[in-house]
Amino acid sequence: MRILVIGALGTIGRKLVPALVGAGHQVSVSSRDPNKPAPWPELSCRRFTLDLLEPSSLPDALQDIELVYYLMHGMSDGQAHGELEALAAKNLANAAAKAKVQRIIYMGSLVSVKPKSEHMLARIATGEALASSGVAVTELRAGIIITPGSAAFEVMRDLVGHMPLAFVPKAIETQAPPIALENVLHYLVKLANMPETAGMVLDAAGPEWLSYRQLMLRIAKHLNKSLKILVLPGLPIKLACTVLGLITSVPQSLAKALIAGLAEQLEAKPEVLRGLIPQKLISVDDAIAQVFEEEQVHTYPKRWQDGVPTFRNFSSLHGFYAKAAKKNVTVNASAENIWRVINLLGGKHRYYYLDVLWAMREWMDFVVGGTGREHGRSDYRKLTVGERVDSWTILSVEENECLVMRFGMKAPGGGGMQISIEPLAENKHQLEVALYWHPAGFWGLVYWYFFAPWHGWLLWGMTKNMAKLAEQNQLSSEQQDKQ
Repeated sequence: MRILVIGALGTIGRKLVPALVGAGHQVSVSSRDPNKPAPWPELSCRRFTLDLLEPSSLPDALQDIELVYYLMHGMSDGQAHGELEALAAKNLANAAAKAKVQRIIYMGSLVSVKPKSEHMLARIATGEALASSGVAVTELRAGIIITPGSAAFEVMRDLVGHMPLAFVPKAIETQAPPIALENVLHYLVKLANMPETAGMVLDAAGPEWLSYRQLMLRIAKHLNKSLKILVLPGLPIKLACTVLGLITSVPQSLAKALIAGLAEQLEAKPEVLRGLIPQKLISVDDAIAQVFEEEQVHTYPKRWQDGVPTFRNFSSLHGFYAKAAKKNVTVNASAENIWRVINLLGGKHRYYYLDVLWAMREWMDFVVGGTGREHGRSDYRKLTVGERVDSWTILSVEENECLVMRFGMKAPGGGGMQISIEPLAENKHQLEVALYWHPAGFWGLVYWYFFAPWHGWLLWGMTKNMAKLAEQNQLSSEQQDKQ
């Protein structure tokens, strides 16, 4: 079957795509960010960049498609995301109808009997918008999905991992049926070959109903963390959202959207789906254990991505979502001449701007027993994976394209630097230097925000001076060619 997965690079999509390919389907994928690397480079999936708010971007991706998986949500887009979500779904549905798509499978969310939060109302409105054009829709609803990157799971993980004492609202006693991602994927893959489910809303629930308090304590047990939870009946949900915004690495808009619906008791009738697609449901404890086992796998992509264990120092206590500081500049030079500048990092040029600030941080690391004062490179001729640049370890080298290095000094979290070159025109490129940080709880966030002003200053000067030197190299090269 010819399938398009919209939201393929998200938490569910990145695992669903290979599962669909393994089931024998011809899969195309889409994302909003054309520069975000695919997690499965070995798969030959056609890729499209879609802006669902721009209908003109949709027809090419939907051509000859029989089935669409719709995995999008807009919770990370801030306030009033519900209206934008409904509009995006409406645009997709209209385009799907024109392209004669046979069916849409929508990954929704369990809701309460009388939904009030914008998150739940948006999930319902999206399903209605998808069905509005006449294309058959199968809606699969799930609550908390236990997997790395699931926002609800990550909020609880961050809270549990770094707060020995948590003051929480009474809504923490609300119950939900957490489900393992493996079970959700099984349902989604099987539904592809079940056209008879068109028009149905199916609830996916795990084998246990637990309060959020109970689930947090289960996570704490697997992390070997001690956690005391004190319920304050009068604690406003909004105040809880503010506090969580400081503690968790999950984007604040996303965390707030989830917490706002905390007090609403979810409704689920999973018997229908279980009858249609029988499978063994993974227990909550086994699902949590699988998450932490998965985070010990020693693999990483060529470019920085949220959640990659290598970037988080293989610690389940380091935030899944990375904080980032970026600066880019247009450089009138070839990729080769820009790369020549990048290749000088760690040598006499150090980091091209205010090296005294880098030196201060290195001395701070040295004082607490770190390796910050170990200057130099393993090989000054070229950048090589596994070698070092001062206290950085080189993780990935794409010559004339991208360099990724992991931060090596002592700090409450894990992070790194990515320097990339993107073509704009002949002998004209965009140079971007980005710093990423996966905070280890509250102090990891304090560390990041303390250094944030310095990061902005350093990146501004660093990119400016690197661009200047690359353009000088370009000019010298052109003059030599003329001689």
